[in-house]
Amino acid sequence: MKQNHRVLQLCETAVFAALIFVATLLFKIPTPVGYTHLGDCLIFVSVLMLGVRCGACAGALGAAFADIAGGFAVWAVPTLIAKVLMAAIMGSVLNAMIKHSRGRMGWVLGALLGGAAQCAVYTITRVFLYGTAVAMARLPFVASQTLIGIALAFVLTEALQKTSLRSHFSVTTDSHAANA
Repeated sequence: MKQNHRVLQLCETAVFAALIFVATLLFKIPTPVGYTHLGDCLIFVSVLMLGVRCGACAGALGAAFADIAGGFAVWAVPTLIAKVLMAAIMGSVLNAMIKHSRGRMGWVLGALLGGAAQCAVYTITRVFLYGTAVAMARLPFVASQTLIGIALAFVLTEALQKTSLRSHFSVTTDSHAANA
């Protein structure tokens, strides 16, 4: 029985990694400052549906492989680190807040703190690759991409919470359900 659960968990993680890969590589949304992709949105959703560890693995692997496939292999390791931190922080804050019946607040706070960690990793990497001026100039773009991902994920998870898929969420962001 435990082996079946592990196989299911591995399959779900692999499916989310593939979804994140495709969403990062192919689904680009034009913005006034360039573009954003749907990968971060799905990383946040993966943490909610798979839990911290599997969500972080799916996010890191899917996004890093998208960097490699997209011709940005130099960013694969920083992406791996950034996405693991983003997902782990988001999930840890959410789990802590759920205990106090603050699921939605925990979701948003965790996503913002995780997103800030992601921005820090990318900015530090740019400092080493291109210098401080370029890194600081790019920071608003990275922050806007992260905020768009958070907003899209919030809308998507709120919609999914109203469907039968709610039962597939590893944690619930509904404070009433957390008390039940």
